Amino acid sequence: MKKVNLLKVGENRKVCFAAGAVLALALLGWGAYASTRPVIGVVDFNVVQKDAKIYQFVQAEQNKYAEQIRVRIMADSKDIEADAQKLEKQKSSMKSDEYQSRVRDLQRRAARVQEKYRPAMERIMLASQVALNGAAKEISQAVEKTAQQKGVKVLLSMNNVLYASNKVDMTGAFIKNLDKEIQKVTYPDPSKLGQ
Repeated sequence: MKKVNLLKVGENRKVCFAAGAVLALALLGWGAYASTRPVIGVVDFNVVQKDAKIYQFVQAEQNKYAEQIRVRIMADSKDIEADAQKLEKQKSSMKSDEYQSRVRDLQRRAARVQEKYRPAMERIMLASQVALNGAAKEISQAVEKTAQQKGVKVLLSMNNVLYASNKVDMTGAFIKNLDKEIQKVTYPDPSKLGQ
């Protein structure tokens, strides 16, 4: 069998040079790829809700109104509490059925007080949603600004991601942008909502 030299000596040099050039370009491409910013970023909204000014403001307003309701519930429950203490003192001199009946009566009274203020608590939650919805445009702008600053094409909520490297966590930048975007948030009076 005759061996055929497919490449001549001059052509071997060209092939080696071409292969070396391809390898160098591949390494340069890999280096450029490895040094680029991530394409996807994540934001931990649990941290945002704790640290961003808008959420702190809304939470403080919600707590303020809820405390007013709690005080009213406590005032309306004083008679129930007093009756419960009396009942405990009389427990040993009562029949079990009578005692259970009076306990159920106290529970019904307490449930009525809670039910009386349930709509007010629902209006407080609605007011919080209205305040946050009023800032939706600014929140969206903060998302876009963060993505642009960090050079990412997709920004996801950490709550929907199973794993993310710290390199793709954009929470701090998002909070800074959100705090800059939102200058004023209006928290509506809950008593004027949902009526």
